[in-house]
Amino acid sequence: MKVDSPAKKDIAIVAITRKGAALGRRLNLLLPHSRLYLPKKFAAKPKPDEHPFPSAAKEVVREAFSRYRYLVLIMAVGIAVRLVAPELSNKRKDPGVVVVDDSGSFSVSLLSGHVGGANQLAGKIASLIGAQPVITTASEVSQTIAVDLLGKEFGWELNDNRSVTTVSAALVNGEPVGIYQDAGEKNWWSKTKPLPDNVRIFTTIEAFIRANFQAGLIITDRILDNKHRALLQHHTMTYRPRSLVVGIGCNRGTPCSEIKEAVIRVFSEHDLSIKSIKNLATISLKRNETGLLKFARKYSLPIEYFDKEALCKVNFPSSPSAAALRNVGTPAVCESAALLSSGGDSLIVPKVSHKRAVTVAVARLGFNDKRDKGGKLFLVGIGPGSLEHITFKAKEAIDCSEVVIGYKTYIKLIEPYLRQKEVIATGMGAEIERVKKAISLARKGKIVSLVSSGDTGIYGMAGLVGEILSQQPLDDFDIEVIPGIPLLAAGAALLGAPISGDFVTISLSDYLVSWKEISRRLRLAAQGNFVIVIYNPKSKSRQHQLTKAREIILQHRPPSTPVGIVTNAYRRKQEVVITDLEHMFDYEIGMNTTIIIGNSATFTLAGWMVTPRGYRIKYDLAGESTQEYRT
Repeated sequence: MKVDSPAKKDIAIVAITRKGAALGRRLNLLLPHSRLYLPKKFAAKPKPDEHPFPSAAKEVVREAFSRYRYLVLIMAVGIAVRLVAPELSNKRKDPGVVVVDDSGSFSVSLLSGHVGGANQLAGKIASLIGAQPVITTASEVSQTIAVDLLGKEFGWELNDNRSVTTVSAALVNGEPVGIYQDAGEKNWWSKTKPLPDNVRIFTTIEAFIRANFQAGLIITDRILDNKHRALLQHHTMTYRPRSLVVGIGCNRGTPCSEIKEAVIRVFSEHDLSIKSIKNLATISLKRNETGLLKFARKYSLPIEYFDKEALCKVNFPSSPSAAALRNVGTPAVCESAALLSSGGDSLIVPKVSHKRAVTVAVARLGFNDKRDKGGKLFLVGIGPGSLEHITFKAKEAIDCSEVVIGYKTYIKLIEPYLRQKEVIATGMGAEIERVKKAISLARKGKIVSLVSSGDTGIYGMAGLVGEILSQQPLDDFDIEVIPGIPLLAAGAALLGAPISGDFVTISLSDYLVSWKEISRRLRLAAQGNFVIVIYNPKSKSRQHQLTKAREIILQHRPPSTPVGIVTNAYRRKQEVVITDLEHMFDYEIGMNTTIIIGNSATFTLAGWMVTPRGYRIKYDLAGESTQEYRT
């Protein structure tokens, strides 16, 4: 079988059994940019991303191996090994291969765990389907530095990979390893535990060299001079962080070759690595400068543009340029642009002119640069409780978090996704403590998920986070809110369609809102003929509010008004009852119960509770429309 060109598809999923095909379809939906290959006999109705093959999977795997970034093989590990073995080249070319058993119990990183990304994909798949990830690469097992992945998330480039095996062995075997860093992001160690005991960080290159460790890692944007290179031990790896911003000014029509020559000359004379350029910066008038655009494309560098007004406000070190002021309206381009783009106040290379056609200045991004924020706080809604109702985005957020914080009951609901995570679970009433802890950890550079049941913005933690941060700066870490299926939607789904029209939600907990205010809201909702969704109806210490709420509603609704009672929606011991206002207290109601009280139009039908939207008024639902369609 010929395997189609993947185009934007990154992942080939190959299944060989009926059960595996079912799991493959599930993964095909969960993994963006994936394509499923399955035996023809299991492909009843071909779909756009499903490709049936007539017989053995050998040919499919052979072609997919050279065309996709990742292969997910749903089969036994032994079969997978025999299929991929003839195709192996080297770990820098081979795709990442993950093997999943057709029961979905294990997700095994089989090939190219680090460079090919199989470890990460295996973990992601495990998180999505509730499987056990199986990662056997030494750095993961030993919880040490993966040298071929160090700084990858920041765009760092390894200068030379010849010492990868030796340095990796030294780290895994507990031999002394030194690290020297003078540029780039500092938060490259993302694990929650400290660096391994055999790793030591040095603040000067001289101290690093004197230590004479068995192996070493150097993180720098500088080219070491001959003296230092001669003293370095053989087994040293150098990483190039994206830490330099190059400001460029040029005459109109300057060719790419001139700009390239100018930049290379400056970097060579100042012992800087071209690989460490993060971006170029210039005046916005140069947006269509062909030579500059070609140079940027050649080195895959973004360009940041600034208008002349912004450039004029910068304090630059060199003498003002009358020509620049006359031609583009600002006395300096390259220096001002480099300073603005880097966010700093000094240059490591002031303006250098090249053939009177190009000017170049270089600035270094600081370790604490404002664009290199600390951590990230995910505010995650985990839905009603069952794992299958957690959204893909919520799983993804939890999966990439180092720390997960939440109410202990909610933490227990998502335990399968918390392997190798730091978990902070507290009890009822500790909401402020949880939020402050989450914010504190994010500010320290951690990636944190603060989880709430249902949707985090509906009686969840998102509002409290906003309150606490309202008087604090927000520029030192990122926040992302991940929506979840709210309990009112989960309860409504189990009852049928009780909130198809207008509705209100009211919590009966008077812990934060006075009962006087809750009573007023209930009265207005009942008077307005809204469907009323009641959260937190009752607890051990709070019994009377629900009785009073029912009394208020009965002043405006007949006792026969339909009422839906849902306890533990989509969790163990789920209970769903449809009754009415008169008989609702015949059933057990607690803190995990959501109550939906119908309006004057709500009715029950064959186990459903239905609130009409109003179509019956406008249309003859049994026949033709009672009004003409408007176009």
